[in-house]
Amino acid sequence: MPRAGVHGILARDCGADGARTPRLSAAREGAQMRIRIPILAAVAAVLLLAPAAPAPAVPPQFPHSWAPLTGGLRQIKDTLDTRAFCKGPSGTVYEVALGQTPAYYAAVARIRVSDGKVVRAWTYPGTPGAGVIPRAAASDGAGNLFVALETISGRRDWVVVKYSPVGTRLWRRSYDSGNGQDTPYGMAVDRRGDVIVVGTSEAAGGYDAAVVKWSAGGAFRWKRMFSRPGLDLIEAVAVDADGNVYAAGDRGESGGAGTAILRSYTSGGKVRWTATAVSPAMPAWRHVVVRGKRVYVAGQSTGVPSTNALMAMKYTTAGVRAWSDIRTLTFANGAWAESLAVDRAGAPVVAGVVYGIGVSGEDQGVVWKLTPAGGTAWHSEFEDVDFQFDGSFKAVGVDSAGRIYAAGGKYYSDQTANLLMVRYSAGGSAQAMWRSDGQQSGYCAFTDLLVLSDSQVLAAGQVQGWVGGVNADACVYRAKTTGP
Repeated sequence: MPRAGVHGILARDCGADGARTPRLSAAREGAQMRIRIPILAAVAAVLLLAPAAPAPAVPPQFPHSWAPLTGGLRQIKDTLDTRAFCKGPSGTVYEVALGQTPAYYAAVARIRVSDGKVVRAWTYPGTPGAGVIPRAAASDGAGNLFVALETISGRRDWVVVKYSPVGTRLWRRSYDSGNGQDTPYGMAVDRRGDVIVVGTSEAAGGYDAAVVKWSAGGAFRWKRMFSRPGLDLIEAVAVDADGNVYAAGDRGESGGAGTAILRSYTSGGKVRWTATAVSPAMPAWRHVVVRGKRVYVAGQSTGVPSTNALMAMKYTTAGVRAWSDIRTLTFANGAWAESLAVDRAGAPVVAGVVYGIGVSGEDQGVVWKLTPAGGTAWHSEFEDVDFQFDGSFKAVGVDSAGRIYAAGGKYYSDQTANLLMVRYSAGGSAQAMWRSDGQQSGYCAFTDLLVLSDSQVLAAGQVQGWVGGVNADACVYRAKTTGP
């Protein structure tokens, strides 16, 4: 995929300094292959619990404007890239963005849903040569915000920070394996307010997958590892009402094969059960959702012609397969699962990108809905008949009426780009589309989506070059659910 628009999509998974993360090197080197490169290094696993830093009396505000734009969009101007989006307290949401000047830093905006006003904003600052990259965020029942960051000062480590709703830093904790690169990818908060973070930890021969838990007060609870030669990667985590943890990812195997893995832990860190799927096509779970007593996972298999596929599976919380086998949707040139949602009936919906399927070989966004029993209800590759483009859906959500919202971006042959959101009926009919009409150049896409209610659907992302400049700006759009 040599086209400029696709490079814009892939760039989001790179470190801000240009270094590729394990996710990118494993999954996106080329259009179809996931490459696993073992790295020889000495291993020493060390968990560092840094004391909570004193919170400033007044949280620092990041000096960026918040401007209304055409079509209901709100834009934070600077060089910002939305990295996480989650619910906040009292009718607000949190947007966490990567800032790039003067050093890489995390910018947090707490945004009022009704009118897009920023009610509070602050930064986790970086310094030259010691910046941070936000990787994940989540909130608890009290509206406190947790952010997982990756430090980039030579070695890469995890940093987990907890904030109050007004931006006061409550505590900071760090994880360092003692080796070169540790990267957090996913985060979940249980009913007690404890936080679980998952990611990779550099080790001899490659990377180990790590699952680490801290209490609501910042005390270290436990750490668990997936460890095999090669790349072990955990990108997604969820918790159930009892505090059980579900971590999803993949293991690298010899000969280029792989194993998709879903592992459940008790709230105390004891392994409850492990479910795997082995294939020469390198299967990997990238998303996990818990609904009641059911656990849903989605991902993809890549690397073998005619076996490139989106994948989905459903388990009980006790580890029993609810379907007889993994469900797949196969494409000749490959596909990537970017998001997973589940409707009220227990039907999973997977959204992502399909490579090289259009008339001119362009990439297209795909939505795949399954039945509660695991069959394919329908799938749709989105194609704008008026333009040739490369595009993808990066996020998906479902409202109480079963309507599906898919959000992402489009990249045209003239190097312009659009934000994109499409609404589908429960039966798969495209009901409405919103796009930003090719006003941008470079990278431009919604990267996350929240369905707060039937009348409150919000998408967050990044625009580049929208208003007389080349800077990338974080943005949020509230969709109309009752009309176009």
